[in-house]
Amino acid sequence: MMKRKTLGITLTAAALTLLLSACGGKQNAATTATLNLVQASDPTTVDVNDVRNANEFDVLNATQEGLFRITSKNGHDGLQLAQAKSYTVSKDGLTYTFKLRDAKWSDGKAVTAQQFVDSIIRELTPKNAFAYASMAYDIRGAEAFNTGKGTAAQVGAKALDAHTLQLTLANKTPYFLKKLASVVFYPVRLDLIQKAGGTKAWKTDWQDQVSNGAYTIQSWKKNGKIVLAKNPKFWNAKKVSFTKVNITTTAKDATVLSLLQSGQLDFVKASGAQAADFDKLSSSAKLSKSTQASGNTSFLAFNQHNGGLSKLMTNAKIRQALSLAINREAYNKAVANGQSKAVYSFVPASISVGTSNYHDYAGDLLKPALAKYNTNAKLQALFKAGLKELGQSTDLAKVKLTYLTMAGDEDTSSFLAQTYKQSLGITVKAVVAPDSASFIAARNGNKYDLLTNGWNGDYDDPSTFLNLWVSTGGFQQFFGGYNDPAYDKLYATLAPVADTKSRLAIYKRLETLLLTKDYGVAPLISDQNRYYVAKDIKGIQTPTFGPDLDYVYATRG
Repeated sequence: MMKRKTLGITLTAAALTLLLSACGGKQNAATTATLNLVQASDPTTVDVNDVRNANEFDVLNATQEGLFRITSKNGHDGLQLAQAKSYTVSKDGLTYTFKLRDAKWSDGKAVTAQQFVDSIIRELTPKNAFAYASMAYDIRGAEAFNTGKGTAAQVGAKALDAHTLQLTLANKTPYFLKKLASVVFYPVRLDLIQKAGGTKAWKTDWQDQVSNGAYTIQSWKKNGKIVLAKNPKFWNAKKVSFTKVNITTTAKDATVLSLLQSGQLDFVKASGAQAADFDKLSSSAKLSKSTQASGNTSFLAFNQHNGGLSKLMTNAKIRQALSLAINREAYNKAVANGQSKAVYSFVPASISVGTSNYHDYAGDLLKPALAKYNTNAKLQALFKAGLKELGQSTDLAKVKLTYLTMAGDEDTSSFLAQTYKQSLGITVKAVVAPDSASFIAARNGNKYDLLTNGWNGDYDDPSTFLNLWVSTGGFQQFFGGYNDPAYDKLYATLAPVADTKSRLAIYKRLETLLLTKDYGVAPLISDQNRYYVAKDIKGIQTPTFGPDLDYVYATRG
């Protein structure tokens, strides 16, 4: 999922001081059954099929539920049965049969196998253009239906009866169960979606929604607070301790200060410079602190849709020079106060293929090229070669690129401008969008050359990062529009391959093509997350993949 919206917040030293005293104070009876959280921005959708951003996953993970939940212990993810009470897999590894619990929605209607089928078909329906449609491509007939080459009836998703779901795969897929914990595979109520006016209305019309998860949305004030209330119809409600969850939406220190002074902050996820500030004071705090490698990568994207405002981003040599000119260690220090990890590959080090760590196998793919182009003169010659291929003037002083960003990203803007002026002799100007809607409009209108974003893996396999760049996928359009038929063709060869050794080799070839031949994206850093939890809060899960946190079975006391 996109990393741009997260639960992380930036706090001043004064705010942190208050946090230490607030968390150490006594909770009154009215707050003991309430969990208090903060996120930087509102979700843009509460439609499980249309989900994209981290904060949306977090809310939907609490209010809806799929076949499995992701659990986390010591940084390692696992699967826990949820709406499914059991499952079997055929001998050939292609057919999965799930027996569902006797569960109900918050309006009392039964949760059925057909509603899981409806979700898969809705996710794949071409006119919906859901970004996560390709997540279901392992299912037989799914890709053909989504790309207009097949029908819904040919998709291998069937309700054998009200409580039996059967999914048939096109090929044996070792990580398929991990995918099924994702929000995009949660069940849907077509009757209510149609009553609300269809997909477009359902995206934000939370008042017409029902929940099959632990909580329902009780109220939602935009740019204010989302209040979740315990769902008494949830199949495991007796194990849910908190009756209310307050999620304050703010990036303003003044509001955060107010929350902290009243003791209404129970959990903070921090990374980068935020973590450095927290670490200065955490030794004396009434907090439990843990550190965990993330499943994300932050990156620089190049506008390959139309070359960007400069019309230069379609050239691979220019993209190569822009990628190799960045000192990742210096970037980490400037942007994340040295608290993240500089990376030289796109797939993070936390990813495995079976029991094999992918990064240990593939290595730091960018380092050989960085060693080769290790002077400003070499980088400038490379950039000029790209300009010549485009028939442009090779006078680097005339090159002007536009970096699209939002307020609060000044460190990145400044770093890129200085780096490219010093190493390449070109000018990079930041265009700061005043809000998320303006940023999205400018991005979708291709009014940029460069932008930074991030990706959190949805499950533990390199495909959750490498399938982003397939041209028929739903997300590469947001990350510059990389499009290479050779990449698409190579990715397609993965489908029938199940053994770990062969998959490792194909993944490495894909990443090598993306990063060191096409230079389709420039990876920068990977977060090293710190979690700060009030000491009386127990059982919050912090998965590496999927949602940032899972508090459904958390307790106080």
